[in-house]
Amino acid sequence: MTFSLPFPLSTLTPLWLRAEGWDRFPGLVHGFSGRVPKNAAEFSQAQGGDLTVCTVKQVHGDEIIMVNQHCKAWEKRPEADGMITAEAGLLLGIASAECVPVLMVAPQQGIVAALHAGWRGTLKGISARAIEMFTAAGNIDPTSLWVALGPAIGGCCYEVGIEIGESLVQRWHPSSLTAWRPHGEKGLLDLREINLAQCEQAGVPRERMQLVGPCTFCDSSRFASYRREGPSASRQLSMIGWQTEPSEPR
Repeated sequence: MTFSLPFPLSTLTPLWLRAEGWDRFPGLVHGFSGRVPKNAAEFSQAQGGDLTVCTVKQVHGDEIIMVNQHCKAWEKRPEADGMITAEAGLLLGIASAECVPVLMVAPQQGIVAALHAGWRGTLKGISARAIEMFTAAGNIDPTSLWVALGPAIGGCCYEVGIEIGESLVQRWHPSSLTAWRPHGEKGLLDLREINLAQCEQAGVPRERMQLVGPCTFCDSSRFASYRREGPSASRQLSMIGWQTEPSEPR
């Protein structure tokens, strides 16, 4: 499914993907973009009608911060790889070129999260940590959460050292047989499957989770890939937030 963001960032790319079925949540704005210029993905904030876009300086860790309207006054972006907010009018933005963008929503409580899950953050459990924060912030049952993982390098193409793959599998025990396929001193790793396993172990039902978009390494015409393009690679944007005046109660 595609949609248009209600502000000028939508002019950066004709491609916006969104989670299947999330249009049932009135007032929710979310999506995963195709490639955009690298400098456009590193904005500190942008004003889009009644929405303020907030981003962080991503450092490939597991730090997640609570965000409120004060993000409008940030002099510089804080270092983190995830954001959670319960305030309407804020759009949480994550930039990625290979790593997994994760969007979460608790529709009844009006809380959303955006995460940047590289292998380091995934090993530390960034998705599981976000779910713990949802529970602490709003006494939310994980079974009521919805999770969407956007375009990222897939298990078909993401070759890593065996020490990385084995560490992730030993800690998170994914049920998918394709999450890690070793061959010699390296192997093929599916980071999205590892994050799905984290969410499931934290209590989110598998039927409330979905993958959105393809492998970014394979789909070179629409998506950026650091491994394919190197340091000059462009980025994808992933965003989620609530409009200030939803059309009907959430």
